[in-house]
Amino acid sequence: MPDSNSQQKLLARMRDVVIRHGDKIAVAEHERAFTYADFDAMIGCIHGQLEGVDPQDTGPVGLLLDRSALAYAAMWASIAHGRAYVPLNTSYPRTRLQNIIAQARISTVVCDEGTLHLAHELGIDADRRVIASVTKHRGEQPAGDRPWWRARRGGNVAYVLFTSGSTGQPKGVPISYDNLCAFIQNMQGAIAYTPDDVCSQVCELSFDFSVHEIYLALLGGCTLCPARRVDLFNPAHYVANRSITVWIAVPSLARVILNNGVPIGDSLRGIRLSIFNGEALTAGLAAAWHDAAPNSEIWNFYGPTECTVAVTAQRWVDEPELQEADVISIGQPFPDCQTALLDDEHIVTTLAAADGAVGELLLATPQRFTGYTDPELASPFVTDSRGTTFYRTGDRVLWRQGRLYHLGRVDHQVKIGGHRIELLEIEHRLRHCLKTEALAVIAHPAEQPTELVLFVEGPAEPAQLDSETLGLPSYMLPGRSIVVDALPVNSHGKLDRAALHSVAGSEP
Repeated sequence: MPDSNSQQKLLARMRDVVIRHGDKIAVAEHERAFTYADFDAMIGCIHGQLEGVDPQDTGPVGLLLDRSALAYAAMWASIAHGRAYVPLNTSYPRTRLQNIIAQARISTVVCDEGTLHLAHELGIDADRRVIASVTKHRGEQPAGDRPWWRARRGGNVAYVLFTSGSTGQPKGVPISYDNLCAFIQNMQGAIAYTPDDVCSQVCELSFDFSVHEIYLALLGGCTLCPARRVDLFNPAHYVANRSITVWIAVPSLARVILNNGVPIGDSLRGIRLSIFNGEALTAGLAAAWHDAAPNSEIWNFYGPTECTVAVTAQRWVDEPELQEADVISIGQPFPDCQTALLDDEHIVTTLAAADGAVGELLLATPQRFTGYTDPELASPFVTDSRGTTFYRTGDRVLWRQGRLYHLGRVDHQVKIGGHRIELLEIEHRLRHCLKTEALAVIAHPAEQPTELVLFVEGPAEPAQLDSETLGLPSYMLPGRSIVVDALPVNSHGKLDRAALHSVAGSEP
């Protein structure tokens, strides 16, 4: 039977928080708030409902819930029941959700009244549905122990997230209790939250950055504020209205706030911590965000889903040495994370690498998963001569003076007409010349590209740029420019390059 120390440790920490902060607001939704005592009751009720479905079941629990106190409680109830939870993004196509349910072998689904119809459409049997409701969870808690405080022995997986797969099918990433505990410990060592903090929660639960938002806030005794979808049309208003002090998001959402034409005034001045991850954070965006949120520390984190959200950290200061091609350093690895570079099949640890070395980033960390849910997928691991197993990130990095700099994806280095081209370099030059952050360059078509296409937000097409102006050889100049009202983003708020390819294919 798997060791449950980390599982029990997680529950013990949450138990201590609900006891210590029972009267404090744990989750502040748009029109209602729940104390930690309420949250304790929610977890207990959903835990009891899971017991009622099948007390012996150890299969994964699907969460057919949007950002909410119920969703967070269902996560903890699943952990207490010894079962991995799998967020099911309600905005996904039905076929994708059915694929995830089948791949993960989900045996029970937690929904609410708003998603019950979707559970039915997905073919979830009525006796395998847990219908969570806020009205069931109000009221005083009895004194003494709660069943959910004691971990039930099950598997060693805390949750499974599904990411895009190169095969066209989503691939499941199981994260263990050990992985999750290591991440929480490392994050708390990097950044200090206080119980007075009010934390944003804007990421979809199917996006691994939400793990950062949810666990660090609730285990810190903070107030967590789930954003409604409508809030993301005017995030600055959400920040001001909820009095957010800890802001966590992908850089694209920060760009939306700064560039969507809605006056932000002093709405960001209450933020004391701004935490970015998931995409490259440019120097221009970081400086603009600092101007809008002058009381905030700005942190840039990096990490793949397979290594539990984040494994490196860098606090931003406006210094040129922290930039490479206009992108902020992703910083130094956490103390228990080993990093190495893979170049032409040679593995060199960053500690042994020459200053200025470039290669694919490899990670060996207690936060690293052990493999995808589908054993048929190609192994993402490589082992060095000392027997250390590393995860291959697919990210190209520069190691310089003890810090890592993200240079783009290995697969973003494209080849057109025999020339190797780094898209990040082109975007950097264009941002400088066009004086805008809101642009992207793709190599089109995605398979065997023949041209570079520039996408830029704006009312008019940018002026023609020549090789001399950009400081780039002619083969690195975009052959076409397409003006869009807004760059498309996916459900996680990241730039949607697949959508750009679709637009490029439809434009003459």
